[in-house]
Amino acid sequence: MANAKRKGLGKGLNALIGGASLDAPKAERETPVQGGPAAALADGSQLIELDPSAIEPNPRQPRRVFEEEALQELADSIRRDGVQEPVLVRKVGEKYELVSGERRVRASVMADLKVIPAVVREVSDRDMLRLGLIENIQRENLNPVETAQAYEELIQEFSWTQEQLAEEVGKKRVTVTNTLRLLNLPEVIQEQIADGSLTMGHAKALLTLETQAAQIAAARKIIAQGLNVRQAEKLAADAKPRPRKPVEKDPNIRQLEDSLRQSLGTKVSLRTQSNGRGRIEIEYFNLDELERLLDRLRVSR
Repeated sequence: MANAKRKGLGKGLNALIGGASLDAPKAERETPVQGGPAAALADGSQLIELDPSAIEPNPRQPRRVFEEEALQELADSIRRDGVQEPVLVRKVGEKYELVSGERRVRASVMADLKVIPAVVREVSDRDMLRLGLIENIQRENLNPVETAQAYEELIQEFSWTQEQLAEEVGKKRVTVTNTLRLLNLPEVIQEQIADGSLTMGHAKALLTLETQAAQIAAARKIIAQGLNVRQAEKLAADAKPRPRKPVEKDPNIRQLEDSLRQSLGTKVSLRTQSNGRGRIEIEYFNLDELERLLDRLRVSR
C-alpha cells in the first residue's frame, strides 16, 4: 500500500518535473531533498516535491478547527490515490511556509507520505490571510465562525468595505453581512456554532434577541430540545417582550383635557388612577408662558 501510495503521488508529478525514477530504491524515495527537483510554471512559480512534515504552517491560517474524522478520511484517500492537487507554499529563508492547503498537509503526514507536490510562489505577508481564506471559502472548509473571524481580519487588514470583501471572496453582500453578525453573539454560542451544535439558521434566530442572557438561554433550549430552525425562530419570537397596548382613555377625561387645553392655550393631560386619585399636567415652554398660565389660573405668588 505504501508503494502504491507513493506511485500515485509520484507518477503525475514526475511526468511534469522529471527527477528521480520511480524505480529508485525505497531508501532514496523516502529521503527526498527538501525543495528538490523543481519545474517552472507559466505564472513564474515553481512546482516541487516537499516533505509535508517539514512545511511550516501558515501563521495567518483562518481555519482554527480540524475535524479528526474528516482528516482521517482525507488521509485514507491520499494513502490510496495520492495528493491530487499541489499545496501552495512560499520560501522563507531555507524553509517553506504554507500559504494554503493545510488539510492536505496534515492528512499527508497522517498517511505517512514522504513527499507531496507543492507550488512555490512569492506571496507577501498581507496576502497570506487572503489566499488562505479564499481557498478555504471556495472549498467550504471553514466553519461559519472561522469565516466570520477571517472576514473581520480581512476588513481590518485591507480596509475593505463589506461590498469589496464580498466581491473579493465571491459571496453576496448579504451573506458577508450575516456571517459577520455571528461575532456579535456571546463566545459560548460562537463555540456551539463552530462545533456544529447550532447552525447559521439558529444563529440568525438568536440574533433577534436583545440581550446576551436571552440568547444564551434560547441556545441552551435549542440544543437540549433539538429544535430545528423554524422552531428556534418561534422560540426567539416568543421570548421577546411584547409591546404594551396604550390604555384607551375615558371619553369624559379626553373631553375635559380638550376643554382645559382650549382654555389655557397649552397641552393639558389628566392622569387618573384606579382608586380615583390622579394629577393634572400642564406644559409650558418658557418663563413668559409660565407667567401667563399663572395669571390665567389666578395663582397668587
